[in-house]
Amino acid sequence: MNYINNKSKRIGKLFSKILDFFANQLFLIFLLLLLLDSILIGYLFFKYPIQGDNVSFQDYSMGLNQEVLNNVLEEWREREQLFEMVNPDKYLDLFRF
Repeated sequence: MNYINNKSKRIGKLFSKILDFFANQLFLIFLLLLLLDSILIGYLFFKYPIQGDNVSFQDYSMGLNQEVLNNVLEEWREREQLFEMVNPDKYLDLFRF
């Protein structure tokens, strides 16, 4: 039992030391990771250049469903008629001074 406690304390101290090191060297670690990222991106960019000749797009046109369009237009007309039937003089214009 004593061996397990000593082992767990050592692991805890080691973990604590590792966290302290990363906390103290956070800015340098960030710069190092940024440098590595830039190198990797540069390598991938020059290894696989983007060429416009190889890019092909498929012609895809969305079909217009006339029945749905007519239903939408009819609903729009009904709402527009209801809106026009309301007398605007009944309501106060809060934005007019």
